[in-house]
Amino acid sequence: MLPCFDNSLVVSNLTCPDIAFVVIQLSQFIHQPSQLHWQALKRLLRYLKCTFYHGLFLCRSSTLTLQAYSDADWAGNRDDRSSTTGYLIYLGSNLIAWISRKQRFVARSSTEAEYHAIAYTAAELAWIQSLLRELGVSLPTSPTISYDNVGVTF
Repeated sequence: MLPCFDNSLVVSNLTCPDIAFVVIQLSQFIHQPSQLHWQALKRLLRYLKCTFYHGLFLCRSSTLTLQAYSDADWAGNRDDRSSTTGYLIYLGSNLIAWISRKQRFVARSSTEAEYHAIAYTAAELAWIQSLLRELGVSLPTSPTISYDNVGVTF
């Protein structure tokens, strides 16, 4: 067991959005890891070794638009059948916020899981807009949220 795994959880969420979900999943079994969890951890470490020089690059953008992409995986967790929420938020062409986490309730349909994911994304967008206003940054257009569920569209 890694003694600083809790710190790794914080670091992965802030610096490596590509591994955040895997680290969160593995951290749930930190006190009683099985052979499957050790294999997943070794696979994650091999992935990190191969992608050491990859990263997120911030670039100056001519347009300051907020755009979000939201998704939910309905009952995708095999352990407890919970849904997963995820979103990405871009300011111009730069990724500024992301999340991948378990939903705290049991959704009865994929549409309900998507609604909660979109609501969570909208709340985060509202907070980012408020922060930008405090910093004196005005946005030329309203933020947009993209999602991929037909039930939500109708």
